[in-house]
Amino acid sequence: MKIWKRLKTQVQSHSGFTLIEVLIAITILSVGILGLLSTSGAVSVNQRGADNMTKATMIASDRMEEIKRFATNEPLGGIYGFSYFVDDTNGFLTGFSAPNNFRRTLTETVGNFSRTTTVTVFPPPAWATENFTIPQTIHLVEAQVDVSYTNPAGGTKNIVLSTVLQRRQFIQ
Repeated sequence: MKIWKRLKTQVQSHSGFTLIEVLIAITILSVGILGLLSTSGAVSVNQRGADNMTKATMIASDRMEEIKRFATNEPLGGIYGFSYFVDDTNGFLTGFSAPNNFRRTLTETVGNFSRTTTVTVFPPPAWATENFTIPQTIHLVEAQVDVSYTNPAGGTKNIVLSTVLQRRQFIQ
């Protein structure tokens, strides 16, 4: 009988949680859940931004590889490595601006991206005698591809790839 009395006394003294304890537990749980929800939103925005950056890089890389491909295949049509930058009939320069003797540009829209390709005689005109009218005078060309887009946060981002191509001369 003593055991039952002791057990009954202990149960009565521990009557359960108070309302304040329950409210504090619910508040802590709510803050944790809201933190998880805001994190998932930020992850989603960052994932869309990374996807756009990957697409922009691929668009820039495609154009750069096209320029390199023309540079590799050019010897089939001429003895100097930059005839394709001078001759508008081969298709590569379709849409590019008319040469200002040192620079040609092309701006295109590819989906939600804007791609600007710039081909410049290198070194800059202040030092050079080369221009886009005589392929034999061109020794180096700088090709730059700039792809811009709007990120999910509303800001403008750019991906820029550039390379310098050296003239290859073949002796016949």
